[in-house]
Amino acid sequence: MRIGVDIGGTFTDLVVEEESGKRRTWKASSTPPDFGAGVLAALDLAADDLGRSRAELLADVGHFVHGTTVTTNVVLTRTGERVGLITTRGFADTYPLARQYRGQEQDPSKVTHPEPLVTAADTVEVTERVDYAGRVVAALNEEDLKEGVRRLLDDGVRAFAVCFLWSFRNAGHERRAKEIILDLAPDAYVSISAESCPVLGEYERTSTTAINAYAGPALKRYAERLDANLRDEGLGRPILLMKSDGGAASIASAVTAAAQTVYSGPAAGVVAAHHLGERIGEENLITFDMGGTSTDVALIHEGRIQTTSLQRLDRQALAIPMIDVTSVGAGGGSLGWTGVDGTLRTGPQSAGAVPGPACYGKCGTEASVTDANVVLGLIDPGYFLGGSVALDRACAERAVAKLGERTGLAPTATAHGMFRVVNSVMADAIRLRTVFAGLDPRTFTLVSFGGAGGLHCAAVAADLGIRKVVVPAMASVFSAAGLISSDLVYSYTKTATTPVAAGGVLSDGALKSVNDILAELDARSRADLAQHDVAEEDRVVQYGLEMSYLGQILNFQIEAPARALDHADIAALTAVFDERYRAVYGPGAASPENGYMLKNYSVTGIGRIHRPTDTAAPASLDSGSGFTRKGTRQAAADLNSAHLTEVTVYDGPSSPPGARAQGPALIEYPDTTVLVPSGFTAEADGHGNVLLEQAHQQRED
Repeated sequence: MRIGVDIGGTFTDLVVEEESGKRRTWKASSTPPDFGAGVLAALDLAADDLGRSRAELLADVGHFVHGTTVTTNVVLTRTGERVGLITTRGFADTYPLARQYRGQEQDPSKVTHPEPLVTAADTVEVTERVDYAGRVVAALNEEDLKEGVRRLLDDGVRAFAVCFLWSFRNAGHERRAKEIILDLAPDAYVSISAESCPVLGEYERTSTTAINAYAGPALKRYAERLDANLRDEGLGRPILLMKSDGGAASIASAVTAAAQTVYSGPAAGVVAAHHLGERIGEENLITFDMGGTSTDVALIHEGRIQTTSLQRLDRQALAIPMIDVTSVGAGGGSLGWTGVDGTLRTGPQSAGAVPGPACYGKCGTEASVTDANVVLGLIDPGYFLGGSVALDRACAERAVAKLGERTGLAPTATAHGMFRVVNSVMADAIRLRTVFAGLDPRTFTLVSFGGAGGLHCAAVAADLGIRKVVVPAMASVFSAAGLISSDLVYSYTKTATTPVAAGGVLSDGALKSVNDILAELDARSRADLAQHDVAEEDRVVQYGLEMSYLGQILNFQIEAPARALDHADIAALTAVFDERYRAVYGPGAASPENGYMLKNYSVTGIGRIHRPTDTAAPASLDSGSGFTRKGTRQAAADLNSAHLTEVTVYDGPSSPPGARAQGPALIEYPDTTVLVPSGFTAEADGHGNVLLEQAHQQRED
């Protein structure tokens, strides 16, 4: 038996997969700040439904993967460990200056600076210096270091981030600093940039290492406590934690690189979408994960999950390999409000799990997107979570009416306005990832999941001109299902600049250096995989080289053969780079005659996890049948109108594969509802997914 548990801002989702491949799902309320209580509550729900005790359920589990928001919440709420930053003398301001980051804001008067996780008072400068080639210019002054560390320890600091200049070329000083700190304080949490982020970019390395030290202790306490509790109750295998690169890892590995877990939940959803695309034959997918607090967007282009080596969390730089996820504060719990000009807005503020939307009846009084959907008739208050939670329609109406008083709109018009505004925010996030990157969203299929996604995906698709939407089976717990589908993954990256002449020509000495770096990273990833019970034939290693044209900063990572490279390989890789560059920036932009620069080397070790669902055949389609009719209700099913009309409601779980329905309609499942607007058709496929298609392109005026 396999279990995947994903903690969201509002709900904790649990999926159990039996050896036959059958999956069952449960949802429990998330319980911040003690998220472990939500995990235990979800396990209790599963155990009760399966007629077992929690201990009996855990005893049968052979694979337990957990997606956690602990790291993310610690950074966002600024509740992490107090951190002492150890850096090269004269460079204490590198981290707080943060490259003068201003995001998308162009007006200097409106620019606000990211608040650093480490204060100036807790920053210690140490005499040492390594140059760009890794040569020691000034030895590490150990007395300097000890004096500064003792001061921080006396002041209560127990977490340290160490980042020296050019340490990715020579890590000796950082490793010695770590030894000294642990000699002085054996229980301290120490993160050094040479281990967490050995790449070019002094600020980015420091920021990533600071996030590790800031959030690592909290993640360590949480994960080790949960693992110990579950092991005591009968779990026979250690918990694995999901990472932002789309793979699971041991707790020991994850807590030493806590920054790698910041997008663990969203990454799992993208992994699940990738497997879904393989099953239904779709290579170009936009993942649309709309939960209670945020919506996460990612791309799968030509069958490959799009990744990045630089991301930001609350404007803090993260320079680690990860799935490229764009998050916006738009979800079911997003609160409606009015701007200074009286216009209606939604998010990023959220009702969260407590008090939750007003319709939850837990003292919330502000209108959320969920409340708007209740007012619009899109959510049945008596069938929320399959009827296990009763929503209060009157509370939703009062909250929306109160917001309407500030906008001068009637309650239904206010609710529809919130519906349209939040859809626009989410559509803009997709434009950022597609149109702004030279991709046409109309050539993609939208994969919508998360508890709130089914009600909004058709509207977002219509806005972008996307003709096909897939709402997968178990859409509201899709990320938790993705945890079960995730392989073991250990990724390592290292910077070393290596010039390559035009035509991909590289000297023998330089080629040896390239292969030496890849071999070093390869050995580390294989050593990590050796910790797990994975057969040799299920271990896969992938190589990647990030390069640019000589003298440029526009980089692409190119997949390389996972072996010692030869001169022909380098020439072939530069040719692939040329093609990629022309595709993104235009044929006239490429300059192969200038030569190339190899910058970052990456190796990913993968331990394949066999999944029963991979070989499951689709159910035969009952063509010409319809969805099972439940009844009708008043709802706003026209994307361009707040007018409520009589809309047919169908029961999704009892409908046969091949069932079809014409919009306007609502298809209800125990944990989500799919809106089929006017101009759309819906079809149930043989895998349990709902396919939405537009008869013609629609756009809101």
